[in-house]
Amino acid sequence: MAFRERLGTSIAAKAFTLKVLNIVLARYYFRQRNPVPFSRPLELVVDPANGCNLACPGCVHSSRFKDFKLFDWNPGMLSEHRFQGLLQRYGTYAVLLRFFNYGEPTANLNTPKFIQLAKTYLIQTVLSTNATIKRFDAEAYVRSGLDFMILSIDGATQPVYEQFRKNGHVDVAFENIRKVVDAKKRLGKATPILRWQYLAFEHNAHEIPLALEMAAALGVDEFAVETPFDVSWDVSGVKVAEGVPPSYHELRKGTEDAFSRNWDFDLKGAAVETIEREFATHWTERIATQGQPMNTPSAHTCSWLYKSMVMDANGRILPCCGAPRPGIHLAFAEFPDAQTDCFNSDDYQRARQYFADGTKSKPESSPAPHCEKCDWDQTRTGINYSQLAQYLRTTSRGLVDATAIKTLADW
Repeated sequence: MAFRERLGTSIAAKAFTLKVLNIVLARYYFRQRNPVPFSRPLELVVDPANGCNLACPGCVHSSRFKDFKLFDWNPGMLSEHRFQGLLQRYGTYAVLLRFFNYGEPTANLNTPKFIQLAKTYLIQTVLSTNATIKRFDAEAYVRSGLDFMILSIDGATQPVYEQFRKNGHVDVAFENIRKVVDAKKRLGKATPILRWQYLAFEHNAHEIPLALEMAAALGVDEFAVETPFDVSWDVSGVKVAEGVPPSYHELRKGTEDAFSRNWDFDLKGAAVETIEREFATHWTERIATQGQPMNTPSAHTCSWLYKSMVMDANGRILPCCGAPRPGIHLAFAEFPDAQTDCFNSDDYQRARQYFADGTKSKPESSPAPHCEKCDWDQTRTGINYSQLAQYLRTTSRGLVDATAIKTLADW
C-alpha cells in the first residue's frame, strides 16, 4: 500500500516490490553460497549488436584477434523477439540493464526501442558507446527514456584519439554529442546523463585537460578518467599511463534528481501482464529443484554468479563480461531455452558449487566452466552498492530509508 501511494499505480508498486524481494533473496543465496538460487539476476548486460565499427587494441574486434580468430565472437544483431523474451523471463526482477559489452550498441537501429521496453519493467538503463556511428538518431535515444550514456572517447584530437580508437573519427563523436545535448534541450529532458569516459594511456594523458575543457563546452554532464586494462601485448605502442590516477569531474549538478524524474510509473504493454503473473505466483511455487546451502559457507565466491547475467546479440548466456575463446568456456546457456532457467544452467550450478566447496567438474562433464580456473576480478560486478542504493532511492522516491538501503545493498 505504501509503495502504491508513493509510486501512484498498482502495477509499479508490484514491480518494485518484486525487485526488492529479489534483492533480499539474491543477497541470502549469495551469503549461503547456494549453487541453485531461485533469485534472478539484479543486473542484465546485453549486447544489442555483437559487431563494432572500431578495432581497438585488446578487444575482440582488434585486427589481430580478427585475423587469428583468437576469440569465439560471431557477428549478430539482437532481435526484438529475443529481447522481449529475455525481459519476460528476467525483466521483472532486474533493477539495471546495461546495453553494452563488446559490441557497439548504436549499430542496432532498434536499440532505442529496446531501452523503451526495459523502462516499462521499471529498470534503470545504461548505454556505452564510442559515439562514432554516423547513422545516429540522437532524439530517439533521448525519447527512449535512457538514463545514462557513457561516451568512450580517449583523446581530444584525431592523431591522438585514433592511436587507440582504431578506425574512429573523433569529430563524428563530438557531432553526435552535440546532437544529444541539443535533443535534450529541445525536449526539455535532463537525461540521458552524459559521461565522457577517458582511458589514460601514455600517448593521450597530456590531452586530458583539453578533453575536460571540451567536455564542458559540449554540454557533457560528467568527465571521468579511468585506468584501462593493459593492451600492450596486442599493440606494443599503446601502454597504460603510469601515475595518472582515476578521477571524476561533475560538470553539471543534479544527476540523482534527473534519474528520479526519469521514471514513468504508468507501466504499459507486455510488461504489465508479466509483472501481474509474477506477482500472483506464490514464492513456494518458485522452488523446483532447490540446492542445499553450505553448512560452512566458503569465505569467497564470485559476485557475478549471483548478481549479473550477460547475453550477447546471438543469445549466448555468459556469467560475466569476459569473452569466450579457446580454453575459456564461458557460454553457459543459450536464450531462449524453454527447457531450463539459463541463470541456473548446469554450468552456472557447477561454477557456483566450485566456489562453495572446491568441487571441480568431473572429466565426463567437460568442458568445465572457466570459473574453475578464473583469476579475474570476482568482486567488482557491473552493479555495486552505490548503484543499488541509487536505484532504491530514486525509484521509491524516499520511501526506502537509509537503514533499509544499507541492508539491501551492502553484500
